[in-house]
Amino acid sequence: MSEIGWKENFKDTEITILAGQVEPYQRVLDLQRDLNNHVNEKEDTGFIILCEHQDVYTCGIHTEHIDDRIKNPVRIERGGSITYHGPGQIIAYYILNMKHLRTNILGIIENAHLAEIDTLYNLGVQNAESRLGKETGIWVGSRKIGSTGFAIKMNATLHGTALNIEPDLERFSFINPCGFGWEIMTSVQRETGKNYIMDEVREILIGNIIKRFEIEDFKRGTLSAQLSGTVP
Repeated sequence: MSEIGWKENFKDTEITILAGQVEPYQRVLDLQRDLNNHVNEKEDTGFIILCEHQDVYTCGIHTEHIDDRIKNPVRIERGGSITYHGPGQIIAYYILNMKHLRTNILGIIENAHLAEIDTLYNLGVQNAESRLGKETGIWVGSRKIGSTGFAIKMNATLHGTALNIEPDLERFSFINPCGFGWEIMTSVQRETGKNYIMDEVREILIGNIIKRFEIEDFKRGTLSAQLSGTVP
């Protein structure tokens, strides 16, 4: 999609950005699915959710094996295999109507990845790149720093990306990311040797998402309020 296309198509789209902290996975999953239904019915709306999760392993549609040490994995409708989410990892969920925005899933993934690469650059990781083959996600040389897994229901997306800022990387030792050994996983902290304030990193990522998708008008909300309230 061209630059003009993003600007023009977001002009008549009511975008809400919901920011959260460390949230329970199942509650956010239920919210995603509710918002996906909403965005399919009301095409000129969209939601972007940013948060961390309590420790959880989620299994995409291509999951073939689950280590016996993993308790209560959550099977979901996104692409990809099994992965780990936990504190220190920023998740960005995109619930956008592709028909209304005149784009496809690759257009959304491309900009989501660019926003993450911008954020990594801001944090001191300057050689990150997007990959969409066997090595899917955001990579720094031979090391994986960000994961990607979307789903599509009717015309709208759900799920999204996960960026490793300073999670417990040993939690990946129960899985094989992209079919590789878990040792390929890295984080911003490992790459730079620095510690980060997650709320500040989340705001940097939000700013880069707004820039890359060229969203000029949007509403801000808190994820905790959304989870305890009613879906619009």
